[in-house]
Amino acid sequence: MNISQTTQPTIVCAAIIIHQQKVLLTLRPQDKRLGGYWEFPGGKLEPGEAPEVALQRELREEIAIEVEIDQLLKQVHHRYDWGTVRIDGYLCRFQGGTIRHLEVADHAWVPFNRLEEYKILPADQPFVEWLQQQHLN
Repeated sequence: MNISQTTQPTIVCAAIIIHQQKVLLTLRPQDKRLGGYWEFPGGKLEPGEAPEVALQRELREEIAIEVEIDQLLKQVHHRYDWGTVRIDGYLCRFQGGTIRHLEVADHAWVPFNRLEEYKILPADQPFVEWLQQQHLN
């Protein structure tokens, strides 16, 4: 077994924010890993931080908004060539603030039936599929 198989995954929290029949996506800056991909906003947990606290912090730091976290939607494990991530995807409700691009390149409120038009991170695809199943059937 090599070292990459024994290391713990990077834990990331993502906000699936549904507002007025659209979901919020943010664009990763070109100078970051996986730059140019769209994703659900969020970020990495800091040591000892609870996932919900991390998610609220990341949303304030990256796009300056507040959300109410409803529930953990699902956990997704995805392996990239540089390592494994575990994404805890939380269903959230937009509570306020004006989106600012503090640590993102752009944002979009996307109708569920147009998600396939965006180049979304491979690790986020299970959330895209969930949204489409829930809201397009």
